[in-house]
Amino acid sequence: MLTSTDVTRMTVVTALVAVVTHGACLQSSLKSDKPKLDGKIVGGYQINITDAPHQVSLQTFSHICGGSIISPKWILTAAHCTAGKTAERFKIRLGSSETDKGGKVLRVTKLVQHEKFNYSSVDYDFSLLELSEEIVFSDTMKAASLPESEEEVFMDGDLCRVSGWGNTQNQNESRTSLREAEVPIFNHELCSDKYKKFGGVTDRMICAGFLEGGKDACQGDSGGPLINQKGTLVGVVSWGYGCARPDYPGVYSRVSAVREWIREHSGI
Repeated sequence: MLTSTDVTRMTVVTALVAVVTHGACLQSSLKSDKPKLDGKIVGGYQINITDAPHQVSLQTFSHICGGSIISPKWILTAAHCTAGKTAERFKIRLGSSETDKGGKVLRVTKLVQHEKFNYSSVDYDFSLLELSEEIVFSDTMKAASLPESEEEVFMDGDLCRVSGWGNTQNQNESRTSLREAEVPIFNHELCSDKYKKFGGVTDRMICAGFLEGGKDACQGDSGGPLINQKGTLVGVVSWGYGCARPDYPGVYSRVSAVREWIREHSGI
């Protein structure tokens, strides 16, 4: 999750985003492959789960990614967090500011990974997880609002919040406590140009961050939420080049682009 102001952006996960919360960071080798998908909030601050009650921790033996509550039975996360795995491998800790204690832990009974997910391009980076039982909403567990349609537009410069338990790039900041950073939506065309050597960004992606860097998601934040000031789930932490690096804003999966897919598979 975002923590210190000198942090780069997200790390693109090649094998699995076990440490990501908000986004992934690109690998250092300048290949056409996307950077790795894993990271932690950089340039942010510690928060309580009541400040982001939609936030969950996706776990196997321990925290690997973030996710968002979108209904009493469904969680939305990133496909690169679930690739190659089955539903029974996962559990969800919700209602806690810590990844290793508190709140409630529920099993995952169904995994729906987007059928068009491409690990090389990180396109269609979405997975839906159905829980073993319904969540009873409270101050610490609540669904994020979804975009109304695939046509919903989010404006450049709109301030959003990204949260998670990812790498803070600061040894003095805990990796087990929930953190958050505020980042503005970044112009899509300019973002695609910045990432041109990595294949650019598609219409299923949305960028957020500062041209000068300093705030971003990082390893361990993947799959987590990007929420605007209206409380709408704008994006899912996906990938990026490093964490909070200048000229490389974080790249998120654009939730509005798959609004019908979410409705089709979850009924939401």
